[in-house]
Amino acid sequence: MKLALISLAKDDLDGNGPIALLPLFAGTLLDLQISAAQRIGCEKFIFLCPVTHGALLQKIDAMKQQGMDAEYVRSPSDLVQYASDQDHMIYIADGILPNEEIVDQLSGAPQELLFTVLHGDEYQEFERIDLNQRWLGIVSLNAARLSAMIDIPDEWEVGSALLRTAVQAECPRAIISDRKMGAGAIAHVQSEVSAGQYTRRQLNAMPAREGNFLNRFLLQPLVKRSLPRLWKKKSAPQYLGISSLTAGFAAVITAVLGYPVASLILLLTGSAAQFARAAMVQFGSAAKIRDWPGLALDLLAVAVVTILLVQVSGGTTLAPNLVIMALLLGHLLTLKAGPVDRRLALVKPDLRLVLLVLLFAAFFGQLAVGLYGAALYSGLILVLDRYLVKGLSGKTVLQDE
Repeated sequence: MKLALISLAKDDLDGNGPIALLPLFAGTLLDLQISAAQRIGCEKFIFLCPVTHGALLQKIDAMKQQGMDAEYVRSPSDLVQYASDQDHMIYIADGILPNEEIVDQLSGAPQELLFTVLHGDEYQEFERIDLNQRWLGIVSLNAARLSAMIDIPDEWEVGSALLRTAVQAECPRAIISDRKMGAGAIAHVQSEVSAGQYTRRQLNAMPAREGNFLNRFLLQPLVKRSLPRLWKKKSAPQYLGISSLTAGFAAVITAVLGYPVASLILLLTGSAAQFARAAMVQFGSAAKIRDWPGLALDLLAVAVVTILLVQVSGGTTLAPNLVIMALLLGHLLTLKAGPVDRRLALVKPDLRLVLLVLLFAAFFGQLAVGLYGAALYSGLILVLDRYLVKGLSGKTVLQDE
């Protein structure tokens, strides 16, 4: 069994408490460390905290209520009772957060590994091993080596003791290059200032979830500006999900009452809230689960458009309009199911873009015309995408020959 040993032994530079309890995103740095340990495959969590903190006890209680195995210890001598010689331990030092590449490296079969970087002036905050390398605060060890720490004095730092144990055992070293360090392989948070710097780096590196011009140039900049405030509210993702569904149900009601513009505005508002929620949960502080609120909002949007279409269609136009709508949904699902050629990313249609087109058409009382236009546009993008993909495949075959 893999177990995670996460240190809360050091206070932040401002003296406000353990570094791990500094706020980041929708929780704390500790939440991100626990999430990283979960992705590594750790099944048991041990928190090393010489001084008892109420926030840590609340976190442990919450984890136990979720069925997770979590404990905390105050001294090195207490560690042995929570691990057997058959277990494997991942130690994460104070303020250390690995990126996905390191998480993936540790998520495989258990192996002893010491993460280091070549000595440089920019790495002074990391503990020095020898003349050439510094330790990055992460080590993977057999839990049997904890027995060597039973008799160490309580005032000794566990991280340094584990480092000495790993070095004496000649554990293999994974040397992280300067290029990877510059790209954020290891985040070292020590204060509110460095926590803010890490947050800004994450925001700047935040990828576009969907790359068309509406999302990239309007929604994503708005979401980036609002995320620092949203992250201060731990329940923000839940509230955003509820808000998006509330807007969706309200859109259904206004559509039944015969207000197409209001219903489409509500759908767009709910979709924007859902976009913000998706941006929040893409960071490691939230579990990667199926986006049920997003799926529910999509179904509500289909229902709203169907209701509006029935209202504006006559006896002879209803069937053709419903066929065009089904064709439009088929185009959107096909485009969503697979990657689109990068040259078409900015103009790739999605549900939000279609709703915007329908909103403009509804302003002029031409909802059916907007539907036909959206279907024609999405079909054109789909044909171009398949043509470009086929052309690239043909070129590849000719080059191979």
